[in-house]
Amino acid sequence: MIWKVKIPLKIACFTWLLANQAALTQHNLMKRGMQICSRCWFCECEVETINHLFLHCREVAKLWQIFINLRGISWTMPRNIKEALACWNRDGNQSGHRERWKIVPACIWWSIWMERNQRWFKNKSCSMQNLKLNCMVLFFFWCKHEYPQDAEDIPSILEFL
Repeated sequence: MIWKVKIPLKIACFTWLLANQAALTQHNLMKRGMQICSRCWFCECEVETINHLFLHCREVAKLWQIFINLRGISWTMPRNIKEALACWNRDGNQSGHRERWKIVPACIWWSIWMERNQRWFKNKSCSMQNLKLNCMVLFFFWCKHEYPQDAEDIPSILEFL
């Protein structure tokens, strides 16, 4: 499922790590013996687990909501990454452009990971509005790369959702 989505290989590998609960979140680093105080870099309330950071954080939910609203679907966030991928791909089957729809989770997760690393390692953060924009631009570029015949601009790509 992960390997068939038209995304860059390193993003597919990252998605695989997430699905297998192997990405180095603070919680996973603590399980390996690292002495750190684990907290989500977005809500600053919960432990930074994979499921919290990429699915359940109230701030991250705003990224998911962009695409959910564009699609006009009702969505309840699944418990974990594997379930999220299965549900997302199932819901995407209702669209004539489901291949583009399958790109969305990896796009959101990569945007979250990049911003999380900026906050942790460089002590820099962007606003939620800029994070949303970065995620949309990333989605646009991945679609433009994989489906150049269909996409002239961001609005034309969004029509495919």
